[in-house]
Amino acid sequence: MPAARTLSDRELTASYFARQLLHRTERPSAAGAVARLAALQAQYSPSPHLALWTRLPGFEHRELEAALLDGTVVKSTLMRGTLHLVAGADYGHLAAAWRGRWLTELRGRHRDADLDEAALEASLRAFAAVPRSADELREHTAAASGGRVRAADLLHYPRALLPLVHVAPSGHWRAHGKPRMVLWAGELPPEPAATARLARRYLAGYGPASRADLAHFTGLRLRQLDPALAELDGAGELVRYRAEDGRELLDLPGAPPPSDPGGELPVRFLPKWDAALLSHADRTRMLPAEIHQRVYRAVNGTLLASYLVDGLVAGVWEHARSGGAAVLTLTPLLPHGRRPELEREGERLLAFLEPDAERRRVVFAS
Repeated sequence: MPAARTLSDRELTASYFARQLLHRTERPSAAGAVARLAALQAQYSPSPHLALWTRLPGFEHRELEAALLDGTVVKSTLMRGTLHLVAGADYGHLAAAWRGRWLTELRGRHRDADLDEAALEASLRAFAAVPRSADELREHTAAASGGRVRAADLLHYPRALLPLVHVAPSGHWRAHGKPRMVLWAGELPPEPAATARLARRYLAGYGPASRADLAHFTGLRLRQLDPALAELDGAGELVRYRAEDGRELLDLPGAPPPSDPGGELPVRFLPKWDAALLSHADRTRMLPAEIHQRVYRAVNGTLLASYLVDGLVAGVWEHARSGGAAVLTLTPLLPHGRRPELEREGERLLAFLEPDAERRRVVFAS
């Protein structure tokens, strides 16, 4: 077997920019883009809309909302116990892959509870056949378990036992309030096929990546991931590279090989919790280490809205509306000479965020 090619940090950044659809040279549907990106974090409703706006030319909110309504995109609690949007065709595999990890943790916390899990699942399955709020699911879990489920896990247990998906308007632009969930109509596939599908989706959108990166994204332990990776490897579905620091990186054989196209990459704005910055154990391919703590607030797990200059985070942004005026404020964190381009792209962003504003202005914080 030939020695694995070593990829430079620049090659990783440039190829990742393209893998994340940030060149805007392609125009898949909203559902197609979600599938290409494996999953979009969705604990903040506007973030997936902004994530698609920055990647898809001419994207409009109604396109994603229509996909959520027809089921080609699904919103659910999945990897790492976090809300995501995923392609409807992938949902069963991703839910099945995550379910094992979640149930293992819950069973460990309830090992002495004398809990009849099969009876609880059957009761919840019947109850969640129609949309239910989180409070209703908690109350039903408490009653159906005879009070044996800990208060902190009254919502975790139904989410782990059943594939529960959000119903509209959850996931719609600026949708707030308490969501309702309903039992997904499909059947969950078996392991390790489910985890192998998850690994394929991850590598397609975020590769080349290490085993540690895959574990970070999925929230699964390596002992759960390795059988799936062995299955992919045995089928000839993995290629290997090396990072500059010697880490082994995995990718799919049909993926474009990483390269440095030369020249600077266009500026782009990313929303809060954009998956491009959260999906690797080592985030430095887009988020420079020297500003990591200024963009990612580890205390409360908040990833600020940011902007990219030449493929790397160079600052953060926020916007405010007062009456008929909308202001986008950019706070540089690294020096760059792309201010005019950022202003133009910022004006586009403001038009998307506040289409009815009478005045829009892009300013730089001092």
